[in-house]
Amino acid sequence: MRMEKPMLVLVAVLVVACSKPVMGLNDNSTDDLLLADLLWPELGFHNRNCREVQDHGHRISGVYTIYPYDCCPQRPVRVYCDLDTEGGGWTVIQRREDVLPQEDFYRTWMEYALGFGNISGQFWLGLDHIHALTDQTFNQIRFDLTDFDNDKRWAQYQFFYVHDRTAFYKLEVNGYTGNAGDSFTYGNLNKFSTKDVDHDNNAGSCAVTYLGAWWYNKCHESNLNGRYHGGTHSSSADGVNWERFRGYDYSLKTTEMKIRPAY
Repeated sequence: MRMEKPMLVLVAVLVVACSKPVMGLNDNSTDDLLLADLLWPELGFHNRNCREVQDHGHRISGVYTIYPYDCCPQRPVRVYCDLDTEGGGWTVIQRREDVLPQEDFYRTWMEYALGFGNISGQFWLGLDHIHALTDQTFNQIRFDLTDFDNDKRWAQYQFFYVHDRTAFYKLEVNGYTGNAGDSFTYGNLNKFSTKDVDHDNNAGSCAVTYLGAWWYNKCHESNLNGRYHGGTHSSSADGVNWERFRGYDYSLKTTEMKIRPAY
């Protein structure tokens, strides 16, 4: 007796009926995957970003598995999805927090290309992954910033694109709105720089001088991958700085960078 049709019916019933999250397996976090998500790849479907995760019924912010690469659709990437802020659908690409131990963000080019940190805590998603996400469609980027007085600010840009590794992850961004001030557009059309690979427009190395990694120009108005000084610092512009919010001598308490399709 042939069983193909009953099995397909069973799969369909499980996909529709399952509604409880499955615990994550690797990083001590909750991977809010429905059984349907475990079956998506086998059925030929993949959530490519956190907007699609949300569109497929998820409502809880947390760690999910997506498949952002058009070139290799079976390549999974674990990401943190913010499904709450301003309608949700955001894939978080960077986070800094007031916790110990502090994650070291003064890293090499290859570490920034591939990503590092704890996806449930402090991390950089990786420029290769960020390029893959922004290459799918037009994307927005949002910055959520908090100082040590718990003053929360935000900046959002209607267009955000990061080129691939062969173009040194050049940045394209425009369309600012928010209340944090525009401290990101200054990096527009600049390539990414780290302590060991210098692509800025300065005579020296901005990454080395300001202890970070960023789309430096000559040098920056934001430095969210800088040294975590924890508030006011005497050194100039080498902290987790957003110049239009707290200036060059104040290192922010928390930062999140997140992107989503602009539709």
